[in-house]
Amino acid sequence: MRESHSKNMQRANPSPDAHPGRETAALSETELLAGCRAGRPDALAELVKRYQPAVLRICVSLLGSREVDDVVQDIFIKILRRCDRFAGRAALFTWIYEITLNHCRDELRRRKRKRWFSLQALPAAVTDKLTEDEPPLSEQIEAEELQRHLHHEIQQLKPKHRELVVLRDLEGLTYEEIAGISGIDVKLVKSRLYEARQILSRKMKAYAEEASHANK
Repeated sequence: MRESHSKNMQRANPSPDAHPGRETAALSETELLAGCRAGRPDALAELVKRYQPAVLRICVSLLGSREVDDVVQDIFIKILRRCDRFAGRAALFTWIYEITLNHCRDELRRRKRKRWFSLQALPAAVTDKLTEDEPPLSEQIEAEELQRHLHHEIQQLKPKHRELVVLRDLEGLTYEEIAGISGIDVKLVKSRLYEARQILSRKMKAYAEEASHANK
């Protein structure tokens, strides 16, 4: 019934942007949104296919659990319901990140957790940045153990710092994109991210020194 309604809408409002014969994987953001707004199942499926991995990563990172299927589903329902509100002032993925971040914040408030989240995976480059200026004693620690402790320390960060570590170091977003998503200016994004990395660097240095003494 929904598909039939979609076809009727397409016949009544013919548009190259919503042409059902076009390969969905090749659709631009504008065309993809046009298809979603028209209720085309193939466009809806393509939207989920393109952005589900990123939404899933952020949910896992912010909520500290891999059991986030229901949360991800709720986020995409919210995205589809708000398609008509997307004004195109920012990139589509930035808008989706913003909805995802805000939904996770609401979810965390509902769960009333004191500890916000745990990163499931952090690029090795991040660990390297945190330890590249450290003395050789940090090299005595096994890589997996170091990563495990780094994840633990990230859990202890204040939420305002954790979110930025996720968006910048895990998702690779630019400072401008993070500012738009978080609702703060670029200068504050850089300042908080610097604070977060300094905190992590001090914690990891102390951990490395403690491990070195324990191994003597």
